[in-house]
Amino acid sequence: MGDSSKCPFINAEYQRIGSTHRTLVSTGCTRDFCQSGRVVHTDEPRIGENRALDVVCREATNFLQDLHSEGCFKSETDFQTRLQSIQSEIFSNSIQGVERETKTVVTLGGNWEQSFEELEIGVRRAWRNSRKCIARNHCQELKLCDLRSITTSVGMAQELVRNATEAFNGGRIEPTVFVFPPRTNNSKGPMIWNHQLLDFAGYQLEDGTILGDPSNVELTKAIIDIGWTPPCPKRRSRWDLLPLVTMAEGDEPAMIDIPAPLSTLIPIRHPRYSAFEHMKLKWKTTPVLTRLGFDIGGVQYTAAPFMGWFMDAEIGVRNLADSFRYNVLPDVVQALYLNQENMYGHAEAFEDLAEYEQLALMSKAQAELNYAVQWSYNQIGVAMTDSLTASKKWCRFDDEFKANHGYRLPADPYWIAPPQGSIIPLWHRGGAPNYQPKPMISKHVQDPVKAWKRQNKQKEMTLIPTTILIPLQNASISPAVVLKKEPEVTVQEIEDSWEDEVEAAQTS
Repeated sequence: MGDSSKCPFINAEYQRIGSTHRTLVSTGCTRDFCQSGRVVHTDEPRIGENRALDVVCREATNFLQDLHSEGCFKSETDFQTRLQSIQSEIFSNSIQGVERETKTVVTLGGNWEQSFEELEIGVRRAWRNSRKCIARNHCQELKLCDLRSITTSVGMAQELVRNATEAFNGGRIEPTVFVFPPRTNNSKGPMIWNHQLLDFAGYQLEDGTILGDPSNVELTKAIIDIGWTPPCPKRRSRWDLLPLVTMAEGDEPAMIDIPAPLSTLIPIRHPRYSAFEHMKLKWKTTPVLTRLGFDIGGVQYTAAPFMGWFMDAEIGVRNLADSFRYNVLPDVVQALYLNQENMYGHAEAFEDLAEYEQLALMSKAQAELNYAVQWSYNQIGVAMTDSLTASKKWCRFDDEFKANHGYRLPADPYWIAPPQGSIIPLWHRGGAPNYQPKPMISKHVQDPVKAWKRQNKQKEMTLIPTTILIPLQNASISPAVVLKKEPEVTVQEIEDSWEDEVEAAQTS
């Protein structure tokens, strides 16, 4: 990494970034080591951890000053009154606890209650600051569904399903974040087990193969362990939706089946290749990320599911095509050449082809699969964007931002460019500053399933067979297990949560 001070253009941009953003945090990279290619950066900030009083006060003050500089207060008096109010609230809610970074007992900063307007601005800024997202040009359209009054696991499940159904809007998806209560000190905060609201089960078969989504094998086992009854083996498929599992702070997990229209799957078809239909490929209607949270003004929202729409390549190039996910490209190759007598020319099987010939076939299969995904969503009338459109919109949004502010938005080049590579103009853009301001979208410091298992290790757990029906067609909800009151966070739990991060980094 070179010295930016030697370049007047880069240095000027960095100076503007530093002077504008009062709270800048680590991107996980250092002068000697870049982590941009990793899913999990070991030094990135996390939510779900205790923070010292001075840290919370500073971040809250910085956030309010940002709002003030953007004209959110009518006068300096209004700003100072609000600032004094939140500082008093932070001090009054402060308690003693173990700070994760130092593993020592310190005075922890308390929460302060953000108004709807403050929270709305915060989640929109956090999305704008999300370095890995290409769709940030829609950040001002993000709707806030304020669910901070919901304090039970059952309530979380009910309200998330109900409000997500409304935001889905019959396929005309409204980007929405569903914010549950913030984490309090010495606790994990409310959490959601699923990676997404709509997750496919992954079943480990006796022969070692996996039916369904390989990324969800452990999650599927965990949900079965707390009482979910999957379809009988003969009826299981690659497309079985897992129930949603929510876990409020200090409460037991609860499960709910996902109702229609959210649970409706979209068949992937191709207008020119009828053989696509024989593969019976499907995918979910909308991505709702449920393991991410928001870090806004010193307040940590550990359960804040985020709904948007898919980009074609997320499904056609990654989820369905990746060899460690559904790995359907070999089947697509057969579908594309099904009517030819000798599919592979001089070779008897695909594996016998030279690597460059395999690549040519796989590339064509990938392009047609991606086209089929976009075409299928268009036919059903469910919102989706294509990689080229998303790339052009992002470039225009970033250029306009620089023209107005004198610097560009944060961007991780490894993630921001769609996976089609150089045929997408954004791939050539380069040079984006990779920095991380707050407010920000963050991962939780702990894996929710592992955290729950640690909490209940060597404790008796009693399954509750009763199912409570909720006022949604074809949906039911049930508490999963009986737990005692959630204990305070200990030094051992902090060390265990660090192990979660290290394990995630090693596998990314």
